[in-house]
Amino acid sequence: MQWDKVKTILLAILLVVDGFLVWNLSQNFLVAYRRDHETLENVRTLVSAEGVRLDADFSIPNGETLPALEIERSIHAEEETAAALLGDGPERKDGEDGSTLFTNRDGESVLFQRDGTIEARLRVGEMPERRIDREHVAELVLVGFPTHDGTFAADGEGTVHLTADLAGVQLFDRALEIRFKDGWAQVSGRWTLELPYTTTGSSVYYDGADALLTYAYQAAENTVIQEMTLGYRLGEENAGRTPLVVCWRIRTNHGVEFLDTSKMTIQTEEIS
Repeated sequence: MQWDKVKTILLAILLVVDGFLVWNLSQNFLVAYRRDHETLENVRTLVSAEGVRLDADFSIPNGETLPALEIERSIHAEEETAAALLGDGPERKDGEDGSTLFTNRDGESVLFQRDGTIEARLRVGEMPERRIDREHVAELVLVGFPTHDGTFAADGEGTVHLTADLAGVQLFDRALEIRFKDGWAQVSGRWTLELPYTTTGSSVYYDGADALLTYAYQAAENTVIQEMTLGYRLGEENAGRTPLVVCWRIRTNHGVEFLDTSKMTIQTEEIS
């Protein structure tokens, strides 16, 4: 058999195989699309019976498997962070409530509290006017602070927000605000200086449709659900350790609420 004929036959076989693979993938896509669409319509029907609606653009988020995580408070990390922000040898004062305050001779200070709350007062040179300048100055002010590859973003009110994901997953209430006034940068919010670690060897799958129904059965009437996002929140500190609570952040026409996946209860912005 001539080589040209062999190549023609092989090419024809490859085209047939490729065509079959494309057809098979398209069928799988259509099946998945129909299943997701059917699930969404069924959920719309169920939640409407509770007086709750889904926004026209709402889509049920994909489920995800997340591990149980915990963060440990580190006095050493606080000392290093204070030295980076205030200079070497800042004065330290321990409060009866477990807080630690660091100050220097220039009037600058950093306060660390047990629940991860941080308050700092740091000097700046020229006050930034433009949004991009505020972001740049905020980065300079917090040089040496463990931002964990976070993002500095200025808003229209003159405040810079520092946020960072956790291995691609949002930690909703870990955020700092930096405000500039009269030559000072006022820093406040909750942050974790150390990275979290797993407390068990297993992970749990969290399903979006199940969480949506659980929320809808507890939500107020006339609630319109706009968006759901899976992530973590900082839990209550206990003996120097803070658990990360897996939850769904749910945006509605009434604001933002959280569905605690362990208690299956709705929480507001504040951890109770």
